[in-house]
Amino acid sequence: MRGRRALLAGGLVVVTAGCGGLVGDDGDDEGGDRELAPGLTESGVTDSHLLVNEHRSQLEDRAHRTKLERTVTDDGAVVGSETVSQVVAPGGSPARERTVLEDDTETVEYDQWIEPETPLVRHNESGSIAYDISGQQSVDPSPPIPLDNAYDAVDSVAVEEDSSEPYVLEGVTEDLGSYESVSFTLILTEEGYLEAYALEGMLPDDEASVLATDRTTVEEEFSLEPADTGPEEPPWLEEAHEEIDDEYGD
Repeated sequence: MRGRRALLAGGLVVVTAGCGGLVGDDGDDEGGDRELAPGLTESGVTDSHLLVNEHRSQLEDRAHRTKLERTVTDDGAVVGSETVSQVVAPGGSPARERTVLEDDTETVEYDQWIEPETPLVRHNESGSIAYDISGQQSVDPSPPIPLDNAYDAVDSVAVEEDSSEPYVLEGVTEDLGSYESVSFTLILTEEGYLEAYALEGMLPDDEASVLATDRTTVEEEFSLEPADTGPEEPPWLEEAHEEIDDEYGD
C-alpha cells in the first residue's frame, strides 16, 4: 500500500527512471508481448470488457475498502472537496459509506448504512442531524469512473516485476464519466483488479454538481484494498431506526 500511495501523491507522473525491472527496458524483455491479465498485454489493453469483468470477478465476493478524494479548483483556487470512504462486505452488502463535502461556507456529511432490509442515511449539515431511508441496497465493486472507457483510452502499460504495483496504465481522453480533457494513471494488481487511480480533468459548466462553477478543474484519487471483514454497524443505527419508525411507521 505504501508504494501505491507514493505514486498517487506524485499526481499523474509515473517515475520509471532506474526501474530495471520494467518490461520494455533494453535487454530486459525476453518474454515477448505477454498476456498479463485477461484483456491486458505489455502492448496495451486488448479487450476492455475482459479486463472489467476480471476486476468485478476478483472483488464481488470479497470484503474490501475504498477511498475517493476529489478536489475541485477554479482558476487555481480550491472551491470544494469531497471524500468518500467505504467498507463493503462480501457480495456488496452490508456496507458503510461516509461522504464529506466541503466548500468555503460549510461541511456536509452523509453516513450510510447500506443493506437490503432498511438502508439508512445520516445527514449532518452544520450540526443539524437528520435520518432518512436510502435507496442504495448494496455496493458494486466498480470504481467511480467508467472503467471500460478508461481502459479503452489507455496509451501505455508499464510492468514492474516483483512489485506491489505490477501494472501501471496511463492515458488521455476527451471524455471520462462526468469529466472532459482527462489524463489518468491506473494501477492494477497481478490478479487483474484496479487498486488505485489518479486523474485530472475538467468539470463542464453544465454539470449538475454542488462543486461546479463556470468551468472547474478536478483532481481525483481512488484506492481499493481487500479487507478481512465487512463493516461494523454504526453507533447511530438504533436512533435512526427509532426516528424512521416514528416518521413512517412499521
